[in-house]
Amino acid sequence: MRRDATRAGDQDVPPIERRRADALRPGLPCALLALACACPVAASAPDDERSLASLDLEDLIRVEVTSVAGTAQSRIGSPAALYVISAEQMQRNGHRTLAEALRMVPGMYVGRINANSYVIGARGLTGSTLTAARYLVLIDGRTVYDPLFNGTYWDVVDLLVDDIERIEVIRGPGATLWGANAMNGVINVISKDAHATQGTLARVGAGTAERTFATIRRGGEGTNGGAWRAWLRYDDRSSFELPDGTDAHDDWSSLRVGLRTDSRTAGGTHLTWDANAYSHPKSMAAVRLPVPGAHQQFVNVVSDDAIDGGHALFRAQHDRDDGGGWSFQGYYDRTHRDTARAGFRRDTLDADWRHWSPLGTGNELIWGVQYDWTSDQLSNGPNFTFDPQSRGWSTVNGFVQGTFALTDRTNAMLGTKLTYHDFAGLEWQPGARLWWTPSEHQTLWASVSRPVRVPSRLEEDGLLVLSYADTGLITGRPATGVVVPLGVAGDDDLGVEKLTAYELGHRVQRGRFSVDTSLFYNDYDRLIGVPPTIIGSFTDAGSGQTWGVEVAAQYQAGVHWRLEGAASWLETRIDGPVYQFEEDSTPTRLAQLHSYWDVGERVEIDAALYHTSRIPRLDIDAYTRFDLGVGWRINDALRFDLRAQNLQDEGHQEASAVEIPRSVYAQLTWRTGD
Repeated sequence: MRRDATRAGDQDVPPIERRRADALRPGLPCALLALACACPVAASAPDDERSLASLDLEDLIRVEVTSVAGTAQSRIGSPAALYVISAEQMQRNGHRTLAEALRMVPGMYVGRINANSYVIGARGLTGSTLTAARYLVLIDGRTVYDPLFNGTYWDVVDLLVDDIERIEVIRGPGATLWGANAMNGVINVISKDAHATQGTLARVGAGTAERTFATIRRGGEGTNGGAWRAWLRYDDRSSFELPDGTDAHDDWSSLRVGLRTDSRTAGGTHLTWDANAYSHPKSMAAVRLPVPGAHQQFVNVVSDDAIDGGHALFRAQHDRDDGGGWSFQGYYDRTHRDTARAGFRRDTLDADWRHWSPLGTGNELIWGVQYDWTSDQLSNGPNFTFDPQSRGWSTVNGFVQGTFALTDRTNAMLGTKLTYHDFAGLEWQPGARLWWTPSEHQTLWASVSRPVRVPSRLEEDGLLVLSYADTGLITGRPATGVVVPLGVAGDDDLGVEKLTAYELGHRVQRGRFSVDTSLFYNDYDRLIGVPPTIIGSFTDAGSGQTWGVEVAAQYQAGVHWRLEGAASWLETRIDGPVYQFEEDSTPTRLAQLHSYWDVGERVEIDAALYHTSRIPRLDIDAYTRFDLGVGWRINDALRFDLRAQNLQDEGHQEASAVEIPRSVYAQLTWRTGD
């Protein structure tokens, strides 16, 4: 893969990434190598393409890579809490969606609300869908972080697992490079160049929760050395149950289609076109709604929501022989969601230009500008109303970042991003990193940064309706017959949320062992939330702190057996009038253990344990999830997988009263020509 595929998923990735990607062969996911050596960056592949279980830590650690700081170094020398997931990792853990795959990230809380909704985030303030709003999600450079509630609709954030080059997950701010709303981290999905997906892939499967699914993908050569791929995917998922055994009415299905081309001009400029469309033929939801015009009356509704959308993206990138270069990217995105609570349509146009150049040995400068325009049309419902119902707004970003070699073993990165948003005005987001590599086997790094979060459309112009009430009855007088909505109203005077984040990390690799440790302290100011009385307006008077530690380790137990584990500890303190419940509504302890074992040349046996501590505020007990899977490569073209999840119990709660069931699925994959 060339760097243009890397750029495909990066909002503002350091330009030195091009050299990292140029060293990769498309046949082996670079994230797989990074994970194997406990270093959250991509690496060049060894001469023989081995499976996840067979990669040798000692061999891989000697290969040079480039970190998020932008300087060439050993893979162990990455100055950030960044974890990488490969397509093979997802497949061997049985994760068929991006949301489920994020369970593998150390310190990442993944709480499933029902069959199609999640609460996902790291380092605190992720206890609800309203507060899990501080993680920026990108797919091939396209922002899928939703501005309506400042969160992510995970049921539409997906693509073919086989087309993923890697998923880079930054735990901690991405202030300089990633901009507004990347307070607690960045999830950056990077898909493969079309040259790496030649031939035909077909997959069919069935199971309990994953009721039926099918995928077909075809890739081929274009003109003048170009390549293309086209794909179609269908998924049908069953509904879950409530604790009393009743149906949760949350079954859903999705249909997705995509096309991508990659080519080069005579002058060496890489061109990429990418288009994708999706629709949910079925999207059931059971909700409790206040009845408009009726005093404190509610009704239970089962709805079939209308969900569809799509995008078109173009990218051009040119790399010079001296290590400099430029890139331009533009995309159009259309989103539509009509639910029982409310509905919206939104159009987004985005254009991004950047330029990078070397400044001598070990030094590099990157700068760029980006413009985003968004327009929406909202349909008021019983739970959410907006005034105005239609609005357009824009964002302008400019950034500059320098990476400098202070000594042979010490490096620094300094930069800032300036953002002008129609909701919040002008903000700057500086960041600094310093790292020291006393040997090729370890790195010590530290950082301080100041990211911000812009208020959402709801927090600016919306009304979160909790009930409707008679103006007389709510004041203790006789009924007047005038019924008004009660809830939390938006406030266009809200400022941005601000975070000062401090991080310290250490990585070390010795023989068959590698350990990655990160410590963090986050100091939040002007947290946006609901007032103490619940009824009133959103306020930005809150503040708070989170702190903790995350540890990940790998051990090569044998030639064909790898063990990986992680544990994290989190503490949260909230001051001021908002979101006091966050102190005990996010799990404080997370742990996981993975085993990858190759039995002979064609059979794989994989197992995983995930432990989540108790969530007192939601009255959710601690639980341990056990997954087990077997993969059998029948021949070079045909593969069979049997995967089971949540084997330890019949069901457990994660982020709501809905029970997450035990499930199993089987799939058959046929591929040729890659």
